[in-house]
Amino acid sequence: MVRSIFLVLSDATGPDTDAEFNRWYSKKHVQDVSKVPGVISATRYRIEKGVTVLPGVNADSHGYVAIYEIEAKTNEELEVFAASLRKGIESGAVDISPTLNFASVTGSLCVPITPRVTADS
Repeated sequence: MVRSIFLVLSDATGPDTDAEFNRWYSKKHVQDVSKVPGVISATRYRIEKGVTVLPGVNADSHGYVAIYEIEAKTNEELEVFAASLRKGIESGAVDISPTLNFASVTGSLCVPITPRVTADS
């Protein structure tokens, strides 16, 4: 089954906080968010720079992306997830580090519009 995703692009506040940002995000924040009701899994990635995928296609300017698989398909279910995430942040159950450049964070809730396609399908 293809699940919806919560896609988060982020950066540290600067080069001097990058190591602490990555320690916090990988060891603390991902675990906190994974406990939010509806989250199935979480994976973080570093966005590689300097590799041309296709001419004219630029890599995102952020340094990192986190992909959370979530159990939500309707707007109502996405709203419930988002409210649970906000509640977790407000209560402190989902920790936010001062090393996170919160002003540049982008987050999108994405619902599948096709079935999963694999090389052998």
